[in-house]
Amino acid sequence: MALADITIANGAETPVNQVFSYVTTQNGKVIRSNLTRTPDLPMTLTIGHTKAKVRGVQVDSHLWRVDNSVMDADGVTTRYANIRVMVDCDPAIYTDGLADDLAAFVRNYFTSANTRLWMKGSVG
Repeated sequence: MALADITIANGAETPVNQVFSYVTTQNGKVIRSNLTRTPDLPMTLTIGHTKAKVRGVQVDSHLWRVDNSVMDADGVTTRYANIRVMVDCDPAIYTDGLADDLAAFVRNYFTSANTRLWMKGSVG
């Protein structure tokens, strides 16, 4: 079902499943929230699809985004982070093989080690 809960394991040493439940639709994007989190520390998953122009060509644009919040060491300030994956694809060239290749590039590059380096400013 399109609006069913989505469960994704986090990157903890012992992974914990995070369950995202539908809360709203905004601007054509479905927003789900981890309802076990307190309101002051939200964690959301956004998935959306739009049409866009890239280099003058109409493309299908797809967004997957997780927003997370963490309490600062001061115990008062909420800090935020997110990660986004965006695909823009000319529908004239879409194939399952192309989708599989793009998914593999993301999956195979964004290991924990590479993501840590990348978030510290590495370009390699």
